[in-house]
Amino acid sequence: MEARIKLNPKFKSLYTDDSRYFILTGGRGSSKSYHVADWASKLTYEKDHKILFTRWTMVSAHLSVIPEFTSKLEAYNVLDNFDITKVDIENKSTQSKILFRGIKTSQGIATANLKSIEGLTTLIGDEMEELVLEEVFDRIDLSIRSKKQSNRVVLIMNPSNREHWVYKRFFGSRGVPEGFSGKIGDTTYIHTTYLDNMANLSQSFLDQAERTKEVNMLRYNHIYLGHWLDSSEGLLWDMAILDKFRVQDAPQIVRVVVAIDPAITAKAGSDETGIIVVGVGVDNKGYVLEDGSGTYSPNEWAAKVSQLYHKWQANEVVAEVNQGGDMVESTIKTVDSSIYVHKVHATKGKFVRAEPIYALYQQGKVHHVGYHSKLESQLVTWNPSDEHTSPDRMDALVWGLTRLMLVSQPTSKGSTRGRMHRPKSI
Repeated sequence: MEARIKLNPKFKSLYTDDSRYFILTGGRGSSKSYHVADWASKLTYEKDHKILFTRWTMVSAHLSVIPEFTSKLEAYNVLDNFDITKVDIENKSTQSKILFRGIKTSQGIATANLKSIEGLTTLIGDEMEELVLEEVFDRIDLSIRSKKQSNRVVLIMNPSNREHWVYKRFFGSRGVPEGFSGKIGDTTYIHTTYLDNMANLSQSFLDQAERTKEVNMLRYNHIYLGHWLDSSEGLLWDMAILDKFRVQDAPQIVRVVVAIDPAITAKAGSDETGIIVVGVGVDNKGYVLEDGSGTYSPNEWAAKVSQLYHKWQANEVVAEVNQGGDMVESTIKTVDSSIYVHKVHATKGKFVRAEPIYALYQQGKVHHVGYHSKLESQLVTWNPSDEHTSPDRMDALVWGLTRLMLVSQPTSKGSTRGRMHRPKSI
């Protein structure tokens, strides 16, 4: 493959080291996934490789992941050398493949299916901050044992908290310092940040990073510099309280809302749109069911809201409308006129809105069903004294739980009060 893509020299060891494990850490905009896509595409030019690319959840790989790879093939002008489906990329000349599979499916955790793939030489685990069960990783790791080629396991993640098994196993137990790049034993570490990739980032992204640095250094260090989190004095949520009341299954859910804190644009560097699904169970406790947040255009976030609304048989959508006014409701209605939208206006500061919800957590009245790593990262890095950052996922969570647990419920059309929801296993 002719070199037509300029690569960051910090990733050279990914291409040259003979380690079994490669741990790639860093914050937003650090080009980890970009370089792994380049490396894996080139690896297929060696015979007898079968590369498993996986995430905790992977929906529509041909839309969400595979384009990262095909863009490299197009840049090298070798796209015709590959057969590409919705779930695989195969090099025609070598028959080496990249298989795109999720760990968690609608039927449960699919490690048995992943382990049954014969001849795996390489595992690429993307967004590993979302994989919190070490035993699940171990089962897949042990399936990387083909004798035909070198075996490699590449873990890509934005560091979460120091309780995560990746930190304990690869960093804490080995005394590996924060931000380390180099090789220790059978493991190569590569740590990069957006500062290593500024030439490829938009000015709006860089401006957002600087704003965050000015008003919330803890969040800046975590989100942009890729530092591991500790629980910090002066914050509300911490991992201890989230873990204490975490459950793997919800009871019968009697009312569900999809809460949205919309961003008006979807430009690089813009705020994400917070979209959180929460419910109340027959036990009168709150349950955080799903985090559908992301960087979307208005039509995209409206479509995501519609998808979650019907998936969870929600009673209504709770939408914060300070920024978009009537546009928020009209955008949702344009996509799906059947949705009942309850509009809320932020007349109080974030701390005043968040504190009563945090009190419910303290009382054990709110449970996270499974793990929601990006939401939880935002919760434990938000400083109540900071009114300048926009914790979108947290805002949506607060709106949803406030609507369900702190406001008397209406009997207006669309609310379908008393409707029973199927219990979900997350």
